[in-house]
Amino acid sequence: MPEVSIILPVRDQENDVASLVRAAVRVEEHVDARGEPVTVEILALDERSGDNTLSVLSVLHGQIANLRTLQDVEPGSGIRRAAKVARGEVWLILDHAIDADLAGWAVTQVLRGQRAAFVPGELLALDRELGHSLLKHTGGLVSAQNLLRKHLKAIGEPAAFSPAPDGSAKARAKRLLRGGLGRLGLGRFDRP
Repeated sequence: MPEVSIILPVRDQENDVASLVRAAVRVEEHVDARGEPVTVEILALDERSGDNTLSVLSVLHGQIANLRTLQDVEPGSGIRRAAKVARGEVWLILDHAIDADLAGWAVTQVLRGQRAAFVPGELLALDRELGHSLLKHTGGLVSAQNLLRKHLKAIGEPAAFSPAPDGSAKARAKRLLRGGLGRLGLGRFDRP
């Protein structure tokens, strides 16, 4: 039975964290594991939120059995911390609510043999082995995507890729800015 770890680095997202967790719950329905049941663990990593993000997550724990929250995570290190505790054979990293079909596509690609699948600025799915070896950085989703792209290019291995659903100039500029923060050593500020 394939297991998927959905990694949610959050910080000061009390208004959005419930929709993010609920979007993560819906991913399971959109994964094509060729008839095999899929189990999902949802890891919410709170990077020292100063608002009520933890309170919202606490309420969600009563509603979602497979939700685990890690508290007091150093800002910018949520993905690195998740790489130490995630149990799934496929990891899906999200930092904002996204379309469950798109997330299901990415997880399905990895279950079918791709090492990784990504949508720029939206999500990253990768196998556990690749996650353990690469995700030792400080930074967010876009920083992890850039690191993955560089690694796979160096070894000549392709990743499954889908363009971001929002192709507006504003969305492209935001993704470019987020990616640049990691290259400048400011990956901890890589936020949607």
